[in-house]
Amino acid sequence: MISCGCRCIVCKSQQLTSHSFVAPDGYDDIHHTCKSCGTHFNHLDGETYAKCEICKFP
Repeated sequence: MISCGCRCIVCKSQQLTSHSFVAPDGYDDIHHTCKSCGTHFNHLDGETYAKCEICKFP
């Protein structure tokens, strides 16, 4: 598991699971899923996802 010190953008919990991947632009990127509220989000742009094909979420 990767640790970046992020907090959930919804509930501010630090209990996150991390999903790293190489983005289409070739750069490493990471999404998180909050263990407290279940929000799946991109930690760089603040976008949340109900379903994510990249990480296979949910």
